Amino acid sequence: MADDGSKMVAGTTRTSGRTPEEATQMLWRIIDEARKYMEDPMLTPEEKRRWAKTLADTIGVLNKLLASQGEKQLEDEDLGTLLLKVPRVFRMAVMRRIHVWRRKNL
Repeated sequence: MADDGSKMVAGTTRTSGRTPEEATQMLWRIIDEARKYMEDPMLTPEEKRRWAKTLADTIGVLNKLLASQGEKQLEDEDLGTLLLKVPRVFRMAVMRRIHVWRRKNL
């Protein structure tokens, strides 16, 4: 039991109280939202660039979470399909971030 009297559920951490499955679902919601904002014609290029960075960072976090759970990480083909929906200028920014992330984490 936690100190506050609440019960600990198997598969949760004391700090978050969320399961890895819930975290994965939240990350996918962020990815979907970032894609939606990047397609919004009302946003400025700077705002879209920020959403592209959010998308790249979130995909990196999702891959780390999947790896820590012993699950299969996102394949390059899946990532490529996801990024095809992003305008080319922003897609290149995301790809640069992914390459930097891979160099640092492999």
